[in-house]
Amino acid sequence: MSNLMLTSVTTKGQATIPKPIRVLLGIREGRDHIGFRINKGKVEIVSLKVDERPLKFTKKEWEKIEKLANEKTGKRFNSARDAIKYLESL
Repeated sequence: MSNLMLTSVTTKGQATIPKPIRVLLGIREGRDHIGFRINKGKVEIVSLKVDERPLKFTKKEWEKIEKLANEKTGKRFNSARDAIKYLESL
């Protein structure tokens, strides 16, 4: 008996990981990430645990953040590093 599991791929390249695979890898919705690795011509799916540490800001940086939040300008950043650079430029 084969342990092959099928899923379809959306137009955006997204696929649902079957529940038995998620359980086996310990993948939890909204908390975990997965990685893909090519090994000897085969693709491996690996579960990744991302250690998200809270950002630490100085009092002056927090004041800038609060000022921006009150202005509601809607600025969006791709990373925390980009946001910190922007705050330093103010």
